[in-house]
Amino acid sequence: MEKGQGQGALAMRSVYHRRKLRFSKLYFGTQYFSLTILELQYFAPMFHIVQQQLREYTTALQDVLSYVTSSVFSATYFEPVPNASDHIDYRHLFEEVVTAV
Repeated sequence: MEKGQGQGALAMRSVYHRRKLRFSKLYFGTQYFSLTILELQYFAPMFHIVQQQLREYTTALQDVLSYVTSSVFSATYFEPVPNASDHIDYRHLFEEVVTAV
């Protein structure tokens, strides 16, 4: 990833073989996924949406982990803390945690 890119920034590195593009890796922090040239052409107009969703996911991750840890030991649904991410459906998350345990 390039220097100076902040948390949540997208970066792309392309892999060439005999001067032809084989695939590109789309990085978000230290995680990445690979795309072929056809996939890259298809998804290129949507990358801003992917970046926004990844940013929201990363921001909400700590709230989700905290809520799941508390939910494992609870028998009834409870509201998350007031400053918890509003991008998460906590009622559905609670149901998923309770049925998985």
